[in-house]
Amino acid sequence: MTKKSQELLFLPLGGAGEIGMNMSLYGFDGSWLMVDCGITFGDDRTPGIDVMVPDIRFVEEIRDDLLGMVLTHAHEDHLGGVPYLWDKIRCPVYATPFASGLLRRKLSEVGLEARVPLTEVPCGGGVEIGPFDIDFISLAHSVPETQALAIRTPVGRILHATDWKLDPAPMLGPPTDEAALRRVGEEGLIALMCDSTNVHVEGISGSEGPLRDSLADIVGRCRKRVAIACFASNVARMESCVAAAAKTGRHVGLVGRSLWRMNDVARSCGYLTDCPDFLDMHEIEYLPREEILMIVTGSQGESNAALARIASGDHRDVQLEKGDTVIFSSKEIPGNERAIGRVQNQLAKLGVEIITEREDFVHVSGHPARDELKQFYDLVRPPLLVPIHGESRHLIEHLKFARDCGIPETIMAENGSMLRLHPGPAEIIDEVPCGRLAIDGKRLIPVDGGVLRARRRMVFSGIAMATVVLDRKGNLHEDPQLSAPGLLDGVDVDLDLMEIAVTAIAEAVENLSAKARDNDEEVKNASTRAIRRVFRDQLGRRPQAEVHLVRL
Repeated sequence: MTKKSQELLFLPLGGAGEIGMNMSLYGFDGSWLMVDCGITFGDDRTPGIDVMVPDIRFVEEIRDDLLGMVLTHAHEDHLGGVPYLWDKIRCPVYATPFASGLLRRKLSEVGLEARVPLTEVPCGGGVEIGPFDIDFISLAHSVPETQALAIRTPVGRILHATDWKLDPAPMLGPPTDEAALRRVGEEGLIALMCDSTNVHVEGISGSEGPLRDSLADIVGRCRKRVAIACFASNVARMESCVAAAAKTGRHVGLVGRSLWRMNDVARSCGYLTDCPDFLDMHEIEYLPREEILMIVTGSQGESNAALARIASGDHRDVQLEKGDTVIFSSKEIPGNERAIGRVQNQLAKLGVEIITEREDFVHVSGHPARDELKQFYDLVRPPLLVPIHGESRHLIEHLKFARDCGIPETIMAENGSMLRLHPGPAEIIDEVPCGRLAIDGKRLIPVDGGVLRARRRMVFSGIAMATVVLDRKGNLHEDPQLSAPGLLDGVDVDLDLMEIAVTAIAEAVENLSAKARDNDEEVKNASTRAIRRVFRDQLGRRPQAEVHLVRL
């Protein structure tokens, strides 16, 4: 795949067939360009895992031909993977000042800030990377300085437009640069890669301007302390919270490390300059409850975020009580419903009033609804639409919607599908390895590998661990020892079951031939089968079984 040719290729490795973890590659004449390097978050299927990144086996194969990485904006699902993966990629990185500022702080936390060649590109600017001549085009979104990438190659131009909306009053940063998009359309495109997140939503996504007024009205009706949960990266929403507090006579505090980091980056880039300094957690507790508005992290129910710890009573500095209000000023990301529901139930038990977008106007999306998609098509007039940034159901619906809007050609390329854009009609020509790698402490492990399979089995079925000691002749030196955390409690009935299991292990070993008892694997396998058989028959469980064999 790295041989030189005039083929223009597109290869998504994340974000196509899922929400989050965005990573795309463009290839031409033996050279490759990466767009975005994001993360996604763990869930009940990945015990012990908070963060996951794309599987980059293919990228490692073509690393010598990878000329650079361009980041479209400062959301975690577009740049959060850089600190974890850059050592395996080792290419120059290009981003706007805001995204660069946030990335530098992340890189400094892992000792990479001095090693990663990071170049700032101004909003609406451009950069030439080998055969890829890239123009940045400003887009409205929920984080400042989001950019579409108009990527010119010797055989034509592609427009990569992930995460955007047509907000006439974004409140922070410029609106989408429709004039620049129109110019790109007039010059002609090979293909448009386009955001699919809200393709099922009729109308428009809504504007931050009217939302700001609505938040002020809602906060004005609240009697005691107010907490607004939103994404830390939504700097415009932070400013809207400040405006709501100013109208209602409240002081604004930040609760959550990522909010403070975003505040620092935003102010260093010239944003939030009209906002007063935020209160920290200690200052919040000294003011009357009716004078406080807190912006908190954890709108998606993240267990380590501020809101989850406040709701469970585990936060060291901040508490909520009966009569307080929590406003969830964000959309539920698919897959997070259970975690969010858990936090909301805990808040309800405290007597806290909960307001979500189901009850009132507290959120507008950063992604385009159907009317905005149609308007975008009219601006850039793509001959080919490739949907990105969405689950399979979003991509499939986007294909249908684009065809209904008159786009001549559409094609779907999910993670791992190599799409040839030129020459000839667009076509999937290869499949490459893809998937997810989990951040497990200081290492990367495959999500579908043995470590997490065993961990899932332990979480859902428990684990039984036995120690078997044999003498020099291969006979049992003493009774096997067994422990089964997550299965046995130490009560009398469990002690009886323990004795049954120990007896079964001993009998399984003693029934082996002398030759078999000389073979470690034979002894371990017989013991494992005995353990699993007892727990299956007695409890209906099939635990993960581990046997430690000791020979004297």
